[in-house]
Amino acid sequence: MIRSIPGSVKDIKTLYHTINELDAGGKILILDRGFFSEGTLEFLAGKKTSYVLPAKRNSHYYDTRIHLNEYFSYHDRLIKCGKRRYNDFYLYLFEDQDLRLEEQKTLYRKQDEGTIDKEKFDEGMKRAGKILIISDMDREKQEIYRLYKKREVVEKMFDTYKTVLNADKLYLQDDESVFGHVFIAFLSLYIHCKLEQLLKKAKLNHKITPIDLLYNYSKVYHLEMDGRGMITEVPKQVMDFDEALGLSMFPKIIRS
Repeated sequence: MIRSIPGSVKDIKTLYHTINELDAGGKILILDRGFFSEGTLEFLAGKKTSYVLPAKRNSHYYDTRIHLNEYFSYHDRLIKCGKRRYNDFYLYLFEDQDLRLEEQKTLYRKQDEGTIDKEKFDEGMKRAGKILIISDMDREKQEIYRLYKKREVVEKMFDTYKTVLNADKLYLQDDESVFGHVFIAFLSLYIHCKLEQLLKKAKLNHKITPIDLLYNYSKVYHLEMDGRGMITEVPKQVMDFDEALGLSMFPKIIRS
């Protein structure tokens, strides 16, 4: 969905209006912790939309006793987990052991530097590496965690949208111009994602980016002369990419 929104997009009212406009019945809404509040929980409770909502680190829900009596592996990271029913929803607590160590190191460094007091140090140590997720769904803990992590894919696309495509640099004055700019940028992002999928499938995503791939293909031209179509010489590197990606864009024999 693409639309212009008056005021601040971070305003919680924006979320309310957007969900009310969407036909989201039977869907699962995965939110960022920036939207977390008691008001959000009350609002979502009255909808037919399920949700996965991470709590802010200073939330009182972290004080709820939840035993981390299970574990699973996620991208070679050990995740301890536990679950507890709380009123009309469920609390899912996860502890990433790698993240826990990283955050503890940071807390010790800040304590040595004198940038945090003992109260903040103790509170940080107690919650290091932990992610508390609230959901109305009674599911397996690993499933809820994977749903939450899917948000990272969306965030990566937004980062590409802003940094690679430079789509967030707007100097436009009216809604129509902004919509046109965003829509074309969205199409560009769609193409970028498709190319990224092709590269990943061919196991080339660690060697070349979609932008580099387009640059290589741009060296080949299709010419129209006297009613005949002709493809200019195709560099070997481009032919190798074309074969590896299975695109078959160029004929095996190029006629002069």
